[in-house]
Amino acid sequence: MQKMEASVRNIFFAFLKMGAFAFGGVYSMIAFFERELVLKRKWLSHDDFAESVVVGQLTPGPPIINSGIFIGYLLRGTKGALATVVGQVLPSFVMILILAYVYMKYSDIPIMRSMLKGVGAAVVGLVVSVVFRMGKRSLKDYKSVCFAMVTFICLAVFKLNPIALIIAAGVGGLIVYRGGALKWQ
Repeated sequence: MQKMEASVRNIFFAFLKMGAFAFGGVYSMIAFFERELVLKRKWLSHDDFAESVVVGQLTPGPPIINSGIFIGYLLRGTKGALATVVGQVLPSFVMILILAYVYMKYSDIPIMRSMLKGVGAAVVGLVVSVVFRMGKRSLKDYKSVCFAMVTFICLAVFKLNPIALIIAAGVGGLIVYRGGALKWQ
């Protein structure tokens, strides 16, 4: 497939498409982002994409929007960042108005509850898929596997603050991998 130019217009329509068809929250949407931006359009490398996910998690606000802003800025500066926000949020805004109306009117119908359970299960599958792919690329040595396991345990078992864990992992990474960290580019 030929690489499509990352013009502001193309960025807007790519994020409009992802905003319209990616459901289930941050982690399920990451799979759509990766497929569209890295694999299909080839606008980002896997490393750039992984960095955008990290930036999205570290910055205040909705992580998937923040990742989009970062990606848009990488591709086309401020105009690219603005195109990602508008493209990504517009379909959700319209859909949430429609869904709120439908839910309020038909929430007592058993078929509606059954559909929502099916969608919830599918989202779990999407999240597992993203975690698996990112894990294969990010967990390259025993140190990174240890970071992932300790973070998972701290979050799942001890319910520690995710932001504190990310900061601690950053500091830990600086200490453990400091040889590479001292080589500024």
